[in-house]
Amino acid sequence: MAKMKNLLKQQLFIGFFVFLLFTKISTAEESTKEYLDTLDEKDIGIVIGITTSSSKVISTLDQQKENLNLKLKLDIKEKAQIQPWLRYYKKRAYHSVKIYVNRGKPYIPVIKQIFQKYQIPDDFVFLPIIESHFNIKAKSPAGAAGLWQFIPQTGKMYGLLINKWVDERLDPVESTKAAALYLKDLYNIFDDWMLALASYNTGEGLIIRKINKYGGTNFWDIHEYLSKETRNYVPSFLAVVQVVKEMLKKEDFNYEDISFETVKTKAPLSLKFISQTVGIPYKTLEELNPHLKKGITPPNIEHYHIYVPKGFKLAVETVLEKTPLQKYRVLKEYSVKKGDSLLGIAKKFGTTVKYLKKINNIKSNILIADSFIKVPSYIQAYPLYTDKILDLSEDIVYTSKGIIYKVKKGDTLASISKKFRVSIKQLKRWNKIDKYIYPNQKIVIYRKIHRHLGGKKIVKRNIKYLKKIVKKRKPTFKYIYYKVKKGDSLSLISKKFGVPISDIKKWNNIKGNIIVIGETLTIIKRVASK
Repeated sequence: MAKMKNLLKQQLFIGFFVFLLFTKISTAEESTKEYLDTLDEKDIGIVIGITTSSSKVISTLDQQKENLNLKLKLDIKEKAQIQPWLRYYKKRAYHSVKIYVNRGKPYIPVIKQIFQKYQIPDDFVFLPIIESHFNIKAKSPAGAAGLWQFIPQTGKMYGLLINKWVDERLDPVESTKAAALYLKDLYNIFDDWMLALASYNTGEGLIIRKINKYGGTNFWDIHEYLSKETRNYVPSFLAVVQVVKEMLKKEDFNYEDISFETVKTKAPLSLKFISQTVGIPYKTLEELNPHLKKGITPPNIEHYHIYVPKGFKLAVETVLEKTPLQKYRVLKEYSVKKGDSLLGIAKKFGTTVKYLKKINNIKSNILIADSFIKVPSYIQAYPLYTDKILDLSEDIVYTSKGIIYKVKKGDTLASISKKFRVSIKQLKRWNKIDKYIYPNQKIVIYRKIHRHLGGKKIVKRNIKYLKKIVKKRKPTFKYIYYKVKKGDSLSLISKKFGVPISDIKKWNNIKGNIIVIGETLTIIKRVASK
């Protein structure tokens, strides 16, 4: 009974202490808010110093780090194909893997957080080791980019913005969300993470065709019919995950929480402005925001985001809230209507015919209806946004109906058809073109579209249909009895039936390379569907 009373006293004391603590914090926050509401713009710098120095996040950066939980959730079959890769990563490539893991430290916690949300296995956190070596700016000859090596078409399909201002394939958060959605779609098609991995590398269409042709219920059933790259991709990944887990256990790797924070903006913003007002080194901001091609958020999108070092979010938000916007000159596009003239358009936008001709490289006064010309306009943005007149026009725009392409000098129907992989006949039909195209003309290419202009749209894929056409079945085999002829060799017989020499030896208990004329060899051949 005495123990119960003591315990009750302790609980009451702790509860009272917590109450006092939160009352103090709440009062401080209310006082700060009240102070900020009356703050002059010239005093923002003082507040930044107070905010960053008193930040809970910054004050806890040196506290004990938490280990990243790398619980293996995949049911890995210990196949012989994995063993060579295990030896390779444990010996020859061990140092490289360590470099890749260290390079991925800023991204691993946020990837893990996002993957948990989308129910992606923890091991997939390390897929960028195989894809990009955790190099956020990695680009392949085929045009893939970023941690997850998205090609533009797949990236746009999963909502990534790619234009002359940003490339969200290099955005660590947005690209990871896209990768999670893509991997989840692939898993939902096959109900198998190994097949999802193989599809991530080579495309789900090819994997579906191989399963339907040769039979199989998992990756190992069809791997011999895949390209060498894809055959190696899955076992290589499975091996590197095991090596990384051993590395973490042996070397006691510790990981902080997410080392950066997201700040949402309400107007176009430059990294230069944040660097100069808040005191974050510009290089640090550049490294955190590799998706911003020009160091600025898109001028034609008001609400966007940037990443700042952990602990600086409140300071940046304070600056943005208290800083008035400025006007900046830009060029936007105007759709020429029937009856329009250069003089009329110049008056409408408060400029001169001479200036319109200059910015559009026009020599005559003739305008063609449904073409586009640039006209002067302005946007509102934060200070230090730009010292140039920005051209908001895009050569390629993705809309809900199709790709709109602005014809450039030197373009032909043949070159455009090749660029977008459509026929000249289709281009003519879609755009009612008789013979010629001309510069600044905009033509529509009706291909599968992945976004609306000025916003994001993720394509809802028909996963149910794709899942339905996958005909999983156990592989079937037939036995062929081949009589060795004069001139035959194991190599020739291997090529004739498309099976490895090692399998022929195993099936027929052959130890050397000698076969005898007249002897019968057993060949086991996979039966393919017609």
